[in-house]
Parts: sequence; C-alpha cells; structure tokens
Amino acid sequence: MSSVIGSESLGTPATPTWWSSAASAVDRRLLVVLTLALAVRIGLAWGTAGLDLKIVDEQHYRQLAHSLVRGDGFAWEPANLTSIRPPAYPFFVAGIWTLAGTESTDAVRVAHIGLSLLTVILVFRLGRLMFDRRTAVVAAAIVAFYPSLLFSGVLLLTEVLFTLCLVLTAFGYARLMRAPGPFTAFSTGAALGLAALTRSVLWPFVLVLVPLAMLSVRGGRAQRVRTAALVLLGFMVLVAPWAARNTRLQGTFTIVDTMGGLNLHMGNNAHTPEDRMWDAISLQGTRHWAFEMPATAPGGAAWTEGTKEKWARATALAYMQTNPLTTLRRSVLKFADFWGLERELVAAFQQGLYNPPTWFAVLAVVAVTASYPAVLLLGVMGACVRPPSDRRTHAFVLLVIVCICGLHTIVFGHSRYHLPLIPFISLYAASVATQSVGVWRGWLGNVRQVALPVALAVLFVAIWAREILVRDFERITRFLSAS
Repeated sequence: MSSVIGSESLGTPATPTWWSSAASAVDRRLLVVLTLALAVRIGLAWGTAGLDLKIVDEQHYRQLAHSLVRGDGFAWEPANLTSIRPPAYPFFVAGIWTLAGTESTDAVRVAHIGLSLLTVILVFRLGRLMFDRRTAVVAAAIVAFYPSLLFSGVLLLTEVLFTLCLVLTAFGYARLMRAPGPFTAFSTGAALGLAALTRSVLWPFVLVLVPLAMLSVRGGRAQRVRTAALVLLGFMVLVAPWAARNTRLQGTFTIVDTMGGLNLHMGNNAHTPEDRMWDAISLQGTRHWAFEMPATAPGGAAWTEGTKEKWARATALAYMQTNPLTTLRRSVLKFADFWGLERELVAAFQQGLYNPPTWFAVLAVVAVTASYPAVLLLGVMGACVRPPSDRRTHAFVLLVIVCICGLHTIVFGHSRYHLPLIPFISLYAASVATQSVGVWRGWLGNVRQVALPVALAVLFVAIWAREILVRDFERITRFLSAS
C-alpha cells in the first residue's frame, strides 16, 4: 500500500455493475457537497477579508508565526524563545505566509478552506470504512456545513488543523485494521504526532494507541509488535525533536508545551471560578494563579516556563488530593462545560467583536443553537444502537472521545474543546439519520436498546437547561434585550 489514503478496493473482488453505478452516484453527491462547501467558505472568507484578530489566542499565534517568518525562531521576540504554545499551528501559519509572500490573515483563512475540505473528504472515506456510502455522504455533509466549524475557519485558531489531524489519525487506524502495512502504521503514528503538536491534550493518547494497535491489528505476534513499534516511531519522529528542544530550553522535561500544568493549576486551586472555569486566567491580585509561587525555582535557580509549569502542576495535584470533594464537584461542572452549548459565536456577537448584518447574525445564532443538540443527540443514539461492524475502529473513536473529554474534565472544560470531535459524532449521527422509519420503530420499541442513549440524552438536556436557565440566563437576557 503506497499511502495512508490508499485505495479501498485493494485486494477486494470486482463489484457488480449495478453497485458501481450506485457508488458513482453517491460519489457525485460528495462532489456536490464539496462544491457547495467550497462556495460557502469562499463567501465567508470574502465577507471577513481584512478582519482584525479579536481573540488573544489568535494574536499569540500571529506573533509566533511572525517571529518564525522573521527568522527569530519560536519566540515572542528576538532572544525570547518560548514553549508556551504547541508549535504546529504557528509553523503552519508561517508556512502560508512564506508561500504567499505576505503576512496576511486572509491568506491563512484561504488555506483553512483547503484543510476543511480535506477533512470533509476524510470523513467520507472514514464513513465508508466504518459504515456505508450513504452514511459517509450524510456525515460529510454535516461536517461540511456545521455552523461552528464554518465559524472556526475564519479564526486563526487551531480547530481547523487539529480536526483534520484527528480525523486523519482515525482514518489511518481504520486502514491499519483492514490492511496492516509498515507505511500505514508509521503514518498513523505521525498523524497522531502532528495532532499532539497542534494541541498538547492529545499527546498522552500515544500511551493508548500503541498498545491498542498491538492488540487489535491482525497477524502474528511479530507483526503486532512491529506494527506497534512503527506507530510509536511515526509519533516519535515528529514529537521527539520538539520535546528535546523544549527540554533543553526549559531545563526540565517538556514534551509539547508548558501550558498544561498552568491550565491544571488554574482549573484546580482555591480561587477557580466555578461558573466559568476556563476564565481563571483573567483573575488578578491574590487570586492570580502564580500569586503563591516562590520568588525562585526549587534550588534557587531562576524560573523558566518549564519550571513554572512543574510547580503549577505539583501545586494543583496537591490541592486536588487535599480537596477531593471540591475536585469531584468541579469535574462534574467541567464535564458539563465541555459538552455545553456552542457559545463562541453568540458570545462574540454579544461582546461586539464582530458586527455582521442583523439577518446574518440571527441566522448564524439559530443555526449554531439548533445544529449542535441535534447532531449530538443523534450521535449518541447512533453510537449506542448502530455501532459500526468494525468494532476495533469504533473502540478507537470512542477512546479518543473519552481521552479528550476526560482530560478537559480534570483541567477545565469549554464547549470550544468538543468541536474537533464533531466529525466522529457526525458519523454516528448519520448512521441513524439514514435509517427508515421502520428501523427507528424497532429501536424505540426495545427498551433495553434505547435505555443508555435516552439516559445520555436526558443528561445532555439537563446540562443545556442549567446553562440557559441558571448560569447564563442573565447574559442571554441582556443579549436578547440589546438585539
């Protein structure tokens, strides 16, 4: 096999003519989806041309990319190297600017279009491997026009690149389960490595992926060990050089970035704001995350980003051990925040960061508000009552969801962080959305079969009701009054 995205017909018998015609029709539908998706994204890129960067994270990525283009390295300014952010996205932006010959944010938005369309194609290919062509097309369409994914495409944030890398890793794993090969194994590990270098929340997943591949791949013991080793090698080829650079720079073992321990401390200290835990970074004075940090690092040396992170992580873990009930309560709230309603676009309009025409703002708010609950609830139903026949890939996808959600439940959650999981959720949603009324009647008539999805649906509805009626009620009322 020559590549991860190889031919799915490799080693399979010729299909009948009638099936080939049906397959061509579905593939034509994918082309229609891609064409319309391209048109929508071009319209958004045109409508946001020249838009300044409003979010602090966007400004940080721009500053780091500017430093790379200027030749100062991964730094805030000359001679001020940093490890505070994962490197992949700033390098991506710097690469686009180098090719374009200009540090234009519009050039990055155009590049996002290509990445997002590639994600749609990969979702289609993954859907074919996990389910069937019809499900694959519907899932691709959901991802192509999912409002919050469209919105993320005009922001200089990691969502677009991270989502692509995540889906690419899952596709590589699905191919590995069907046709094990050295290049597929290596590429799957490399895709995970690139995802981890985009968002460090995913680097621990290599500890799951490597043994999972060894246990799940077909073949004898020697082939299983070789496959797992190649997956690990692919991951290490990308991540190890950056980890070595960070460790040398920070004077302490640092894999991807130095933000993880700081985030853990901000989400687990005496002053963590339980109504909006992700906003702990804005606390000042005696409530600031570093207020109790000693004047010097252990041993009397000057603090580096790495030693600050190590202190913050140790302090957070000590607090969690000393306050287990508080930690448990906060974890429940963080879980709810992670799966909360997608508020980013609405909050941006409310804060006046963007001022589109009224009709567009209303349409966008309605689309965002309606799409997420529908896709998630259908996705829960699909994962429970119609899992794919390839249970190994199904297990992989569920483990990815559990890993990302679990880490954010410990650190701090935000609805933005579930967005890269939408392609997977869309696959499960499409698997049940494409079924007939008769099939649905059969499911709903089986109490045991629907007990778990109904329980999960009640949980998510309760999370959203609390969010609307309790935590954000005042903000929502002000927004509606102003509108």
